[in-house]
Amino acid sequence: MSYAIIGFGNIGQALAKAFARNGIEVSVATTRDPQSFASAAAAIGPQIIPKKLAEAVKADIVFLAVHSESHADVAKVLPTWKGKTIIDVTNAYGVSPEELGGQGFHPPPPVA
Repeated sequence: MSYAIIGFGNIGQALAKAFARNGIEVSVATTRDPQSFASAAAAIGPQIIPKKLAEAVKADIVFLAVHSESHADVAKVLPTWKGKTIIDVTNAYGVSPEELGGQGFHPPPPVA
């Protein structure tokens, strides 16, 4: 099983710390070059692996820690998300389920 965190702000880094505490390797990515946040990832632990977005989203389980406006950009990276487990850890307060479903994921993910 492979894991990735997309987004490396407060939420992404908190998730990365939880993975590191448990000795679980996880890829982290943003739309920036991985070298731009490599030192922050290394400070958390050796289990935190900075990658390019296109590489990170190949993980089996992907945690989205980005603003909902960025979902479409992330969704465009792979031609299909079929077979992936996507966990959106952000707060979409004020965004309707219909809007979330239309952020570029095909088919749109179920909204709980």
